[in-house]
Amino acid sequence: MKSCGVSLDAAAARSLRAAGDEEKKMAAGKANEVELDFLKLTAQERDSLVEMNSSLFGFQRLHEDGARTKALLLKAVSCYDSAILKSEGKVEPEMFCQLGHFNLLLEDYPKALSAYQRYYSLQSDYWKNAGFLYGLGLVYFHYNTFHWAIKAFQDGLYIDPSFSRATEIHMRLGLMFKGNTNYESSLKVCTIKGLIPISRLWLLLE
Repeated sequence: MKSCGVSLDAAAARSLRAAGDEEKKMAAGKANEVELDFLKLTAQERDSLVEMNSSLFGFQRLHEDGARTKALLLKAVSCYDSAILKSEGKVEPEMFCQLGHFNLLLEDYPKALSAYQRYYSLQSDYWKNAGFLYGLGLVYFHYNTFHWAIKAFQDGLYIDPSFSRATEIHMRLGLMFKGNTNYESSLKVCTIKGLIPISRLWLLLE
């Protein structure tokens, strides 16, 4: 039998190279798609989103005079969801944290919890992120899972005692301790932030 002039090893090598090139092209294509999703957000919108995090919860009236902010958040959620889907989960953990913040500000608690949980599972040092812990605590507070909310809030205060929403955290901790009939802890946590009159009122109402 005559030789074809090409060894099997050479043919296999070319095949592997071709497969590798194809994979690179596919990966590059997906990367480009992800970039295109983010390009839907203007530079100004991206700059605005940098400031959007859990600390703004309750301080923005999205249903009254914040229509523009709400539209931006909805657009950001859409872009992030699309980018995450196309990247097949190979994204930076911080992206899930931001997505959690956006959904929290939109009061979409199920999606906020889902995004925060993804961040928690991917980011080994999540406990260093006070904004994440505050957002997660707010979601747990909404669902009345006080045990987990208390832990998240306390962890957040431990890592960053001067957190911008420390007063809100102490207030919610006081409410949860009071709800659990732990009046001593409720009084103590309120005393720290000068909320004694409120805490005394709770005790009188019992």
